[in-house]
Amino acid sequence: MDIDAVILAGGLSSRMGEDKSLIKLNKKKLISHVMATIKPQVNKVWINTNKVLDEFPKDIQFADSVQPSIGPLGGMFSALKKIESEWIQFCPNDCPFLPSDLVKKLYVKKNNEHIKALLPLVNNKYEPTFLLCHRSVISTMTSFIEAKNYKLMDWVNANNFQGIEFLDDKAFVNINDPSTLKKYQDE
Repeated sequence: MDIDAVILAGGLSSRMGEDKSLIKLNKKKLISHVMATIKPQVNKVWINTNKVLDEFPKDIQFADSVQPSIGPLGGMFSALKKIESEWIQFCPNDCPFLPSDLVKKLYVKKNNEHIKALLPLVNNKYEPTFLLCHRSVISTMTSFIEAKNYKLMDWVNANNFQGIEFLDDKAFVNINDPSTLKKYQDE
């Protein structure tokens, strides 16, 4: 499988009050939890960030090519422009419990070759920032960005996508604020 991963770390972290990539959960940075879990599942891991993270090689980091920042859709668009692999698995930097079989489960359950976007479905709710997509979707993404529609699920719904059911909702928990961080500290 020609699949790379991109950790989306270009957000403002406004609810957390500081850069979520640098926040520690159980003595390990949130982004390091994500990196450790996603790395064995793909060929290469990239980081979409708008400031350099010193603990990772600079050549795997890239900023949004769309300015001003437009959220996850901008990071995904920038990744699709930069990365040459056929498929790209996205995941946010603040989800330390992501499944160790995320990529395999999404890709293997694809029910036909026309599906170009797959995403987890947890408790009847899609998790679009954990999208696995084919690079060909960049054309529809470009149209959405030009129309200034930056809502990720709007874009997903406009594509031939498939939701794959996951039963472990903890695997998709976002550590967005201090209270959520405290809840999972030392768990």
